[in-house]
Amino acid sequence: MKAMTRTLAALMLVLAVPSQANELQQLLQQVRSQVATDRQADAERLAEFRSDNARQQALLDQARARLAAAEAEQAKLKAQFQSNEDALTEQGEALRVRSGQLGEVFGVVKQQAQELKGLVDDSLISAQHPERAELLAFAERRRIPTLSELEGLWFLLQQEMTATGEVTRFTAPVIQANGVREDAEVLRVGPFTALTEQGRYLNYVNGALQVLPVQPAGAVIDQAQAFVQGQGDTLVVDPSRGNLLALLAQTPDLKARIAQGGLVGYIILALGGIGLLVALWKLLTTLQIEVSVRAQLRNADQASERNPLGRVLAAGQAGRTTDETELRVDEALLKEAPLLERGLTLLKLVAAVAPLLGLLGTVTGMIGTFQSITLFGTGDPKLMAGGISQALMTTVLGLCVAIPLLFCHSLLAARSRRLLQLLQQKGLALLAVKREQLSDAEEARHAA
Repeated sequence: MKAMTRTLAALMLVLAVPSQANELQQLLQQVRSQVATDRQADAERLAEFRSDNARQQALLDQARARLAAAEAEQAKLKAQFQSNEDALTEQGEALRVRSGQLGEVFGVVKQQAQELKGLVDDSLISAQHPERAELLAFAERRRIPTLSELEGLWFLLQQEMTATGEVTRFTAPVIQANGVREDAEVLRVGPFTALTEQGRYLNYVNGALQVLPVQPAGAVIDQAQAFVQGQGDTLVVDPSRGNLLALLAQTPDLKARIAQGGLVGYIILALGGIGLLVALWKLLTTLQIEVSVRAQLRNADQASERNPLGRVLAAGQAGRTTDETELRVDEALLKEAPLLERGLTLLKLVAAVAPLLGLLGTVTGMIGTFQSITLFGTGDPKLMAGGISQALMTTVLGLCVAIPLLFCHSLLAARSRRLLQLLQQKGLALLAVKREQLSDAEEARHAA
């Protein structure tokens, strides 16, 4: 048995050795193939690196060549600049020598030309002659003015003086309020005012005529339109050359003022509208009651239930005794008093609340103003003035609502008190008559 076992083991070992040899051979083959692949990839990368190196070297050579050319150009320009500086100095000295005492004269001429250029740029006359500013171009040049340029300066001075007293018409592009540029006929009154055919005032800004976004009052526009059409001989002229009229655009109208009040302002106006409606309703009802009471006074014997006096008289006449009559009259007066005073409490409340709401709006507006000051500082006084103006607008609205409502409340309360006093007076008179009738009846009974 042992011999057989050793034989089988030897046979299995002999069979396993060729199998392992084949696996090793395959592994060796794979290693050789991978090494060849890696060598080929290394060779490709090396070739690519050498190609990139050559290209970078060529770029470096080009950059060095451009740098050398730039340095050479810089040296050339420096030499030329220095040469130009020397030549400019020589020419300046030559100019000074040639001009002699006239140099100061030419300086004064250029200074006058610069001052005139500022006047010409802002003048309405330039809207009619837009090309004349080119005659003053020599004021910015460092050379002696020519004879023609000196004549141009004289011409502009003479033209400005002459045109100041002219009222003339011309056609020029005008920027409308909607931003559209259109050619229109313009009437110019000296250097002060320019008008369109419709009597609209124009302003000259940045070399163009513009229709003012906010025009003067309607009477001024009608007067200007009549003047343009040759039907009038008076015209409102802005002596500040359009500055005063331009300020109209910054002056808020009634609608803008109300909008400045914000939400609180609209609430105040709503309360004012409610109070006004209540006051009108109360006034109409009071007048109606007064008319009916006067009619009842003319017919005191026939008590009507359609008016307070008639109801009081009817209640008093229903009493059989003096005490009963007095009680009925008092009861009727107590019923009529709330009807006569109805609505007055609401008017008084609105008149008292409106200034308080105005104060609330002012306080909140001032808080916003101080917040703006905290964020932007106090460098711009217009920011503070505008915020304070908006804050105080609610107070103005509150007072405008409260003052008329207080007058209305006082008027209506006085009328109501007068009616109530009339009812009390007639009630007491009825009570006196009732007592007299009962006294006469008692005396007649005693006499019988």
